[in-house]
Amino acid sequence: MTQEIKLIAGIDDATKCPVIGSIFLVGVVADEKTIEHWKSIGVKDSKLVAFKKREKLAKIIKKTATHFVIEQITAPMIDDQSFNLNEWEMLVLFKIVKKMQKIENIEHYIVDNWETTKKGFDRRKKSLLKYALRKKLTSKKITLNRKNINSLNFVAEHKADENYTIVGAASILAKSASDAQYRKYRKIYGDFGSGNPGDPKTRLFVWNHRENPLPIIRKSWNTYKVLSKLTSIEEDYLYSRKIKKPTEF
Repeated sequence: MTQEIKLIAGIDDATKCPVIGSIFLVGVVADEKTIEHWKSIGVKDSKLVAFKKREKLAKIIKKTATHFVIEQITAPMIDDQSFNLNEWEMLVLFKIVKKMQKIENIEHYIVDNWETTKKGFDRRKKSLLKYALRKKLTSKKITLNRKNINSLNFVAEHKADENYTIVGAASILAKSASDAQYRKYRKIYGDFGSGNPGDPKTRLFVWNHRENPLPIIRKSWNTYKVLSKLTSIEEDYLYSRKIKKPTEF
């Protein structure tokens, strides 16, 4: 009898801090042999991998994974106050898991926990599976298979992207997807810098579009709220502090 191959799923997000673009969540499924190979070639937390190598590894992961799913929380979703950010992350996690369930023999789902504790993760999951939320979820075109979700073995840990290669693989695909989105956005909207709140170029971009904010800007972020009230970008402390001004003689 052929021995059943056990599969492991890893789930992680990327670009949670920027004021531009989507938050990407990715699920990756692979067997232990593939995961060991990924580890040997340097698959790990995307923050620890340089851009060129990350792109190379992303191609390898997509080619050799048993399955992968890439989803996103768009800027309009982030700004939608129907659910808070942690709730949106869990709902998108459910969407990823639903797509991964077509693959059999997944032993457990390792998640880089965005909640403060494992208990917090479990509470969030339980709260969103309440039948009382069905109407609210339906209004957002979200359907959940509560029985299936409750039957799954979730391992939610902090720094899972550092401690588990399978989660590192998900991290790399999530960051690669975000990078691709940024390249597309720059062609459409121009150079907005790194997208991070502390980047002067990003802050100037957001301020320039404060009156008619683009759909790629996270308007619910404090960065936009602060900058949208300024009559001059020079009033912004972070912008003025980081821009080097010419020396006066």
